[in-house]
Amino acid sequence: MKQKAYLLFFLAFIIAGLSSCKNNDESDAPCSVAWTTELSAEINAMSAAAQAYAADQSVANCNAYKQAAQAYLNALRPYGDCTMLAGQQRIAWENSINDAQENVNNMNCQ
Repeated sequence: MKQKAYLLFFLAFIIAGLSSCKNNDESDAPCSVAWTTELSAEINAMSAAAQAYAADQSVANCNAYKQAAQAYLNALRPYGDCTMLAGQQRIAWENSINDAQENVNNMNCQ
């Protein structure tokens, strides 16, 4: 349960952090202002997996949730290359990604 709460907090933090990232030219592809649209498949998959796991905490649902969370993190990582993400924001971004990855790695689905 703590892991679910952490991942939801992580998602909220990422949304807030990336909303300040502006795309000033075409070469800033990972700094898109439409990242929520671009990652909608991963976000929807993770949300569905989290709901399924909350309803039935089976090993299969846990593994599906863990895989969906990993896929979301993998898709989210390139957005950390946003040129507008600098200094303390970049450090916070990297720490959040690393913390979320650690939580996904520590999910025990047995």
